[in-house]
Amino acid sequence: MFGKRACAVVGAIAALAAAGGAPAAWAGNPHNQTQPSPSLSSIVSGPTVVKQAGGQPSGGGVGAGAIAAGTAGTSASAGGCGVCLTQCWDLTSRSGPSDWSGSVFIYQHLHWCGNGYVVSYATVWQSYSQSGAYRLDSTYGPWWSGGCIGCYTLRASGYILWNWSPPLVSLPSSGTSHLDSTMYAYGIVTL
Repeated sequence: MFGKRACAVVGAIAALAAAGGAPAAWAGNPHNQTQPSPSLSSIVSGPTVVKQAGGQPSGGGVGAGAIAAGTAGTSASAGGCGVCLTQCWDLTSRSGPSDWSGSVFIYQHLHWCGNGYVVSYATVWQSYSQSGAYRLDSTYGPWWSGGCIGCYTLRASGYILWNWSPPLVSLPSSGTSHLDSTMYAYGIVTL
């Protein structure tokens, strides 16, 4: 039905696949992976010092779904640090799984100001990305989950729900990726 040429082409493709020379799209699941990769949290960029006139908050990073924590007013300088200079920072953090089959991430875009003793201003907004076998299902957040304006730290939280359906794996899986970013009054963030 196919003839000698078609059999030769099929044979050549099979030989390439066996020798590891086939394109990745033909290889299916090269790692025999049957579960999605674990979610990992990391800092994508920053902290970057933001220059501002008079230490006033710039509102940087404000976008759709952004939340602001406001300003501490006099409490920013009345916390016992004497004459403190306010400085502001921008940072982007993320959490999610990533492997040969694709990725899905939640990103938090943080902007905050502090004087080394207290956080005096903060905003946060989230964005998302997905590729390959990972599909983003639901997003939640951001919200403030710890600390305060006028405290030494302030924490932003959020999470996503996702599905994983890679080629040649019969059972799809689902998962959750949480992201908690704690901002400190001296320009550091921990995840």
